[in-house]
Amino acid sequence: MADTARSSQWTLPPPADVNARLIEAVGGDALVARILAQRGYTSPDAARAFLDPAYYRSAPSSDLPDLDRAADLLDDALHAGRTILIWGDFDVDGQASTALLVEALRGLDGQVIFTLPERSRRSHGVHRADLTDLVAQHRPGLLLTCDTGVSSHDAIAYARQAGITTIITDHHTLPDPLPDSDAIVNPHRLPDNHPLAALPGVGVAYKLIEQLYTLRGRVRDLPRFLDLVALGIVADVSPQVDDTRTLLQLGLRQMQTAPRVGLRALADVAGLAAETLTAGDLAFDLAPRLNAAGRLADATLGVDLLLADDLAQARILAAQVDGLNRQRRALQSDVLADIQRQMEANLSLLDRPALLLSSETWHPGVIGPAAGQLAEELQRPVFLLNASGNPIRGSARSVPGYDVHAALSAVQDRLVSFGGHSRAAGFALRATDLEAFRERLFAALERMQPDVDLPAIAIDAIVSLAELTPTLANRLQQIAPFGEGNPPVTFMVTDLTLRSAAFVDRARQHRRLTVQDPSGMRQPLIWWRSAHRVLPADAFDAAIQFDWRTRATTSGEPQLILLDFRRAASALPEVPAPRREVIDCRASPDPLRALDALKRDYPDAAIWAEGIPAATSPGRPLHQLERAPTLIVYTTPPAAGRLNEALKRTQPERVALVAAPPPLQTLADLQRRLLELCKYVIGRLHGSTTLDDLAGALAQTPGVVRDLLDLAAAQGEIGVSYATNVVMIAPGTGIRDASLDDQRARTLAHLGETAAYRTFFRRAAPHALLGWDET
Repeated sequence: MADTARSSQWTLPPPADVNARLIEAVGGDALVARILAQRGYTSPDAARAFLDPAYYRSAPSSDLPDLDRAADLLDDALHAGRTILIWGDFDVDGQASTALLVEALRGLDGQVIFTLPERSRRSHGVHRADLTDLVAQHRPGLLLTCDTGVSSHDAIAYARQAGITTIITDHHTLPDPLPDSDAIVNPHRLPDNHPLAALPGVGVAYKLIEQLYTLRGRVRDLPRFLDLVALGIVADVSPQVDDTRTLLQLGLRQMQTAPRVGLRALADVAGLAAETLTAGDLAFDLAPRLNAAGRLADATLGVDLLLADDLAQARILAAQVDGLNRQRRALQSDVLADIQRQMEANLSLLDRPALLLSSETWHPGVIGPAAGQLAEELQRPVFLLNASGNPIRGSARSVPGYDVHAALSAVQDRLVSFGGHSRAAGFALRATDLEAFRERLFAALERMQPDVDLPAIAIDAIVSLAELTPTLANRLQQIAPFGEGNPPVTFMVTDLTLRSAAFVDRARQHRRLTVQDPSGMRQPLIWWRSAHRVLPADAFDAAIQFDWRTRATTSGEPQLILLDFRRAASALPEVPAPRREVIDCRASPDPLRALDALKRDYPDAAIWAEGIPAATSPGRPLHQLERAPTLIVYTTPPAAGRLNEALKRTQPERVALVAAPPPLQTLADLQRRLLELCKYVIGRLHGSTTLDDLAGALAQTPGVVRDLLDLAAAQGEIGVSYATNVVMIAPGTGIRDASLDDQRARTLAHLGETAAYRTFFRRAAPHALLGWDET
């Protein structure tokens, strides 16, 4: 649930020992030196090694358990002329790992074949049935896995029985026991703080080749593989620390100075120049295209592109993966549209701790990213299943506070298979077990009771608005690349005031704010996904970052992004809420009976009730509440801001929570009731009403009411215009607007926020809801 009432927790920069030697080590930039010191790079040597790979001392490849043995086994196979079968994975890390091993081993005159599983037929891992066919066809002498294999006990055992040498290179969590392989090279076999512990699959593959090429006296040839390493590191969101960061820096340098043909062609279709590719370009432009090959077709297409040495051929392959990516986006949009229709028909779907839906028509290759998008928008775990087969297969994506892998572990007796981590997982189950799985999964998620606080924002430096210049942005580029383990630099600017705000997109999801500091300096800020957030009303402090991927169209300079804001110390003080009494009746099976009892005990109470016709309502809407010693919250509020407003209006000494659900639950019900109200306003009130009146009648926020009105206007049912809180309504034209689909999606998303808050309201601790101290 997007929170419109709270800011994230901010952590200010810790004290840092910044001396002249450290400043000199980073080129004389005191700010960069301070930021690095705050991030743990306190010595000149550590800072230089972080900024420049030439100063970093890489850990020996041989620190990886079994790596020496694996290199020797590969060397023996090459000398003997045995066929080497490389088994990769279908994601980008797997494609890059496969391409690296194929190119490197063929560069040593190796007899190499490779294979990757087809996502539509197989899950991750080495599959015995497919391996059996390949062994019969090619008679390999050595099986080499990359980015997979550490859990493939059955297939590895079959290969050993067939007399095939097996080498596993992987970076996924180790099972107990390990497969009976000749060598298992996996950074999880190292201590967590080891410099090689964060390597992704492609990093492990590179370290093996580094050792092999060292044995062969071919060390000078190693740099040409580093661009593939960089691609896999970024695509797999690996922590950019120690050797992993250095490999990424070197790989980006290789990519920019001597881009391989395939990456050049892929950059071309993405509208980028290969010579200026950044980590952000890999993450948001190149990796999704390669991923689409593995999701919709055959990941071999991506490997072929990475291995291409002819530009004409590479352009054909790049066009194919680009087309698959467009198809992936369309299929993902279809899945999301179908889910929107299901939620529109049944908003109670959002009353549960997670969204779980299935369909026989959803493409299995896109339900993962679709679930990820929904989880971010709804701020809750999302489980989507393709139900066309048996077992049915699903993908889960989560948000902070919910561990979907742990939740799946709690119901694993109902699963055929599952795997993943806390934020993302895949699973399969029998179709007949779906309903039992659903209820037990929801119960497991409810037991987690996630922390409702938003994640902390780490402030790197406090600066003035005037200091946030392109020159500063360029100075910070030496700390790049940014990503997991090396977040973008975040600044805090104090005592700002809001001068203007406007939406910058058709869907009205993102805003551009103009802010001003006490000196009169003004700056524009982009505020992503801010449609549900309350604009600052008083002086505020802002957490701000530079964004090089969102550049001003005229100057090409990075824009400033607002991450969050909080009330400034210079703002007028807020009067703290005194300790008050709370009466919790939310568990009552009969809300009306609970209300009657409360009215007998507190006859002078103000009763807040919305969404019920005035003639039969037991209380008043928000804008009609007056000061009273007791506030009875009869219907569940639609948002935290509305509850805060009710407390301000009534100034109660006690609050009684009944929290009955309002009668209007679905979008269809709300639309029907809104049109009834519009007809009344047009016929009896000369077309004029207020957002407050409509909000009380519909038990929604004024913002959601405005969405509902705009949706009705886009459907041609009414005409509508606004003047602050006043709404003017006229008969509709009957013509549907081109923005109808966008407006429906926006309205549904906002209703989802309301439903999510109401679910939260019914479960959260009473005093926490009210912001009061417990007595």
